[in-house]
Amino acid sequence: MLDELSQRAQNKKVLILGVGNHLRGDEGVGSFLVRRLKDKVNVPLLDAWVVPEKQISQLEALCPDIVLVIAAADMPDAQPGEVGLFELDQAHQAGVRIRTTNLPLLFKITMQVCWMNFLLIAIQPDDQNPKGVSESVRNALDGLEAMMVGLFGS
Repeated sequence: MLDELSQRAQNKKVLILGVGNHLRGDEGVGSFLVRRLKDKVNVPLLDAWVVPEKQISQLEALCPDIVLVIAAADMPDAQPGEVGLFELDQAHQAGVRIRTTNLPLLFKITMQVCWMNFLLIAIQPDDQNPKGVSESVRNALDGLEAMMVGLFGS
């Protein structure tokens, strides 16, 4: 995944959009990652929490080439903490269900204003641990943080 992201992001304006409810343990993975990356990367960060459609004006103003959406998602046959990289349309075709339901609206609206390529970095949550972040998702967060700092750090 690192090589693919590195190639896609080369000479592109990238924005990282974290999505998730940090009050529901693993489902907050996108928000948690954006918070961890603050002051560590040289790309814009947006924490959309559970209302990504409220970020439309900021996305339109920044008009990045690539939006990396970080979110908890159910992926077929995935184990807790497993990470997948998908084009948005591929995610749906592959049976990936994003835990935040308003994302498709955000993508449709922003794509009408300026062309953006949305890439989903999906993390399989562990539903056995609804209150806190599970160890498997915490490990995935650690790996993603290191990867993002390596790609976009100062």
